[in-house]
Amino acid sequence: MPVTEFAILPLKHPLTENSTSPPALLQKLQIAREVLEEASKYKFYYFQQIEDPSTMYIIGKWDSPEAHYTFLASPENQKLLELFKEDIYIEETNGKIMQMWHLDDDVFAVPSGAEWVFTAPVISCNRHFVLKENKPSFIEKFNEVRGLLEKYTKPYGVVGGWRIETEDEEKEEWVLFSGFESVDHHMEFAKTDGFVKYREIVGFVSAFELKHLRAVVGL
Repeated sequence: MPVTEFAILPLKHPLTENSTSPPALLQKLQIAREVLEEASKYKFYYFQQIEDPSTMYIIGKWDSPEAHYTFLASPENQKLLELFKEDIYIEETNGKIMQMWHLDDDVFAVPSGAEWVFTAPVISCNRHFVLKENKPSFIEKFNEVRGLLEKYTKPYGVVGGWRIETEDEEKEEWVLFSGFESVDHHMEFAKTDGFVKYREIVGFVSAFELKHLRAVVGL
């Protein structure tokens, strides 16, 4: 089964909340997407974080992590790194650095009867950090309450996957994407009766990170 690439790109030139990306950067991103899609034979998409608009994301797909690693070592990728050296923190600077890992599932799959989550005006990216011993219980609980979230997010589906390259051998990471009409729409979920049951997953999570994404204007 193909795996999902999830990359976080901190920009050197911050964007204001309502701005679009500079034309030169958009052109470079388009070049990068063409190279990535040629190498992987799959589509790639760009998103911008709403909480911090200077943070961008790449979400794409590869046949395997190894196929992606082969590309990372290629001359084509080295040219991309050179192309973006003035735009992205490729090496760590003041705690900012480009990050990339893979999810063990295909988030491009569209659940039956739903719309693809990444077509929503706002996409929540929820990172759940789960102790290894709690993983089976977390999976069981999430499968039990998942329908409550899906009912609220309709017509958009809910997709996720486990991070393959973990940072802590004692923890696993579950990344979940769900679609909303706005950030406020997402926040209103916490006021519903369904959320009372859904939040039971918190008992199996050691830490949690929530960010909101939207498609990059112009791409």
